Amino acid sequence: MTSIGSVTVEKNVPVPMRDGVTLYADIYRPAAGDKSEKYPVLLMRTPYNKEDAQTMNYAHPAWYARHGYVVVVQDVRGRWTSEGDFHPYVKEAEDGYDTVEWAASLPGVIPNVGMYGFSYVGAAQWLAAVSRPPHLVCIAPGMIGSDSYQGKAYRNGAFALACTLSWILFVAQDTALRNNRPERAEELSSLYAGIHGYYKALPLNSPPEAVKETAPYYLEWLEHPARDDYWRQISLRENYKAIEVPALHIGGWYDIFIDGTIENYLGVSQHGATERARKNQYLFIEPWYHMPWSRYVGEVDFGPEAANEIDSVQLQWFDRWLKSVEPAAPQPSPVRLFVMGADKWLEAESWPVQGSQAAAYYLHSLYKANSVNGDGKLSLTEPLDEPPDVYVYHPSIPVPALGGRSGAVPDLTPMGPKNQLPVEIRNDVLVYTSDVLKEDLTVIGEVSVELYASTTAEDTDFVAKLVDVYPDGRAINIAEGIVRASYRGGLEKPEPVPPGEVIQYVVSLGPTANVFKKGHSVRLDITSSLFPTFDRNPNRLMNPGQVTAADFVTATQTIYHDRRFASKLTLPVVNSKQSFVQ
Repeated sequence: MTSIGSVTVEKNVPVPMRDGVTLYADIYRPAAGDKSEKYPVLLMRTPYNKEDAQTMNYAHPAWYARHGYVVVVQDVRGRWTSEGDFHPYVKEAEDGYDTVEWAASLPGVIPNVGMYGFSYVGAAQWLAAVSRPPHLVCIAPGMIGSDSYQGKAYRNGAFALACTLSWILFVAQDTALRNNRPERAEELSSLYAGIHGYYKALPLNSPPEAVKETAPYYLEWLEHPARDDYWRQISLRENYKAIEVPALHIGGWYDIFIDGTIENYLGVSQHGATERARKNQYLFIEPWYHMPWSRYVGEVDFGPEAANEIDSVQLQWFDRWLKSVEPAAPQPSPVRLFVMGADKWLEAESWPVQGSQAAAYYLHSLYKANSVNGDGKLSLTEPLDEPPDVYVYHPSIPVPALGGRSGAVPDLTPMGPKNQLPVEIRNDVLVYTSDVLKEDLTVIGEVSVELYASTTAEDTDFVAKLVDVYPDGRAINIAEGIVRASYRGGLEKPEPVPPGEVIQYVVSLGPTANVFKKGHSVRLDITSSLFPTFDRNPNRLMNPGQVTAADFVTATQTIYHDRRFASKLTLPVVNSKQSFVQ
């Protein structure tokens, strides 16, 4: 037993699982005072090393212990000190149940258990909650989605290359060391350090032996490019009816999982197993990306109100549910959102926020919308007779992703707000810009694009990006979306695209909250690649894992905006006099 200040720490405490595997946890206890005093439990189950305890974003477990909690941090199965084999998500429901009940039986605790943590650690919370351990009282999952396929490994058929590959190379290093293969760990570390070059390596399903040996599930993910039973069996959205506990859903506007975070909030609010669960879902969204959490995100400073105060928020949450300490008046609203641009907080009773109205901004051009040098316009006026815009996409020269919603490390993957001008000067990017705004335009909700397009290829991608143009010319990305044309009819089965046929594509750019300030402009970029956030579509109907450079073909893309095929951007606009929290 060791200590951190007044907090005592028990290291590597064995936790038996139902199948005989032993997992190990560290336990942090408040200072010994009255030996009869007992405390509720906070539990984190992590694949990222229990000694770290996700302290990049959260206070150290000792901080929570000093505030009157017994904190248990456990390495999940097959990670770091724990026994067993690691296969993402597969055993987290059973292991989570067993660990919650074990923690509730510890000496010196009140048998009320809350869970916290973000990313995979958030998924571990949800899977434990689905298994309904009797002593799990509440959870606080941060930055995790609703589905292991949609919005994580894939999005609308496009493979989430940067997030997936960077994560694989990181977690596999511990597996190599556990297997007593330090040479494999070194190989993985080298790939991780040089990942920007490795992103272009093809085919994806023939990675180095170090990856095959330590992360076989990566190849499984590539073998399932459609949302089939493989993905459904580990999907949270299939299990909202099993959730019995209150949840604090923590998200970030530039996080890869933001749409899934909101879907979880809505899903449990509407379909949770108990009235207590349905009425006690709370949504808390900052302007952050996946990590680290700060007022400084990408190239934007969102001001002091965006500072990382998540520990105080969580402490109030856990005090309420585990200690029955009601928060100071006023009672917090179910939805608390940071509105970018205004850099203020907004409280609401629901999502979407009340008073939001859809505003259609139509695409226009008379000459060509290619690059910022073109004449592409966004307008509330419907188009009449206008020529379409044409660009060429070849996967050997993809449009690079500058910032955006990837994960999880900003120096390895494209994340956050960044100036888009370096890509908007390309002719394979169509640029449509509104007139300069005469008053603030407040956008809060789901952003979408209805695109009428044809292609010469049997498959291709269409990418849409919402951009805030500043008076000095900077073009800061707000939201983005992609659709793989072969998945236009659903995620279960790809279908080839009839070459030359005009097809309607609905591209979700996900949710956001942003004030386009007076003097700014609204911009929409349209292109066919966002690399390496997503894999490069070879313009052929293929499994993404099997693609090689020899499979690349050229696609000529035509975007229509006329009275028959009126392509448009739809923005959820709210009253510009919306009251923000002071």
